[in-house]
Amino acid sequence: MKKILQITIFLFSIGVFACDCDEPKITEKFIESEFVANITILKIYPNQKNEQGYKADIKINELYKGEQLKSIYVYGRSDNGIGSSCDIYIPTNTKLVAYARKNKDGNFGIGMCSGLLYLNKSNQKKQKRELEILKVFKEKNINSTDKITYREKSKLREDLKQFKGIELDKNFGIYEITFASDLTIKTVTEISGFKNPIDQKLIEIIEKSEWSSNDNGINDKVPENSKLIVGIYFYPEEKGNPSFLSKYY
Repeated sequence: MKKILQITIFLFSIGVFACDCDEPKITEKFIESEFVANITILKIYPNQKNEQGYKADIKINELYKGEQLKSIYVYGRSDNGIGSSCDIYIPTNTKLVAYARKNKDGNFGIGMCSGLLYLNKSNQKKQKRELEILKVFKEKNINSTDKITYREKSKLREDLKQFKGIELDKNFGIYEITFASDLTIKTVTEISGFKNPIDQKLIEIIEKSEWSSNDNGINDKVPENSKLIVGIYFYPEEKGNPSFLSKYY
């Protein structure tokens, strides 16, 4: 269901769908996007006739993935008027991390369900963590694009409960799974761990995980050595609730 909602913004069927997007994991939106950058909106242009979006000139503050772009396509209305429930309006001088895909016209498009990160005074903790993860992806030269949909179907969530109350200095670990064509796991490697013996335990847990996939209607079959990036996130003790690890971003 989440993937259908994400695709809706890119196909942009006119107006009748409620745009109820689940927040995508950063690993998902990064790998599935062809352009990821910290940008500033410099100028927006009026919607052209019959178009469901508008062009925006941008300044790239930091490029994490893709080519150097001077403009992107925003699904919405440039006049901030009433359109579909998925329309967005991004005013000039807005700073954000854009996760964009190429649309059928060859434009790199962003929309409400793209997982945009607005860089403002709200939610500073989330911004700090996401920018740190993007820095890791850039430093590790992770820039491939893979639009295969993966779903974890084992008990990873249950397995992580053993770490309740753990104390860690870092708030995320990133790991890479390499699959055989039948989705059996060949290897799990640490991209950026917790700098703690816990990493080996997490790798062993992930090695035992099971997955399903969908690749344009082809289920549970992927190209040999397909890779999936998995994040494990640390949430510290808060309001009397013990700290824990989660696969949820």
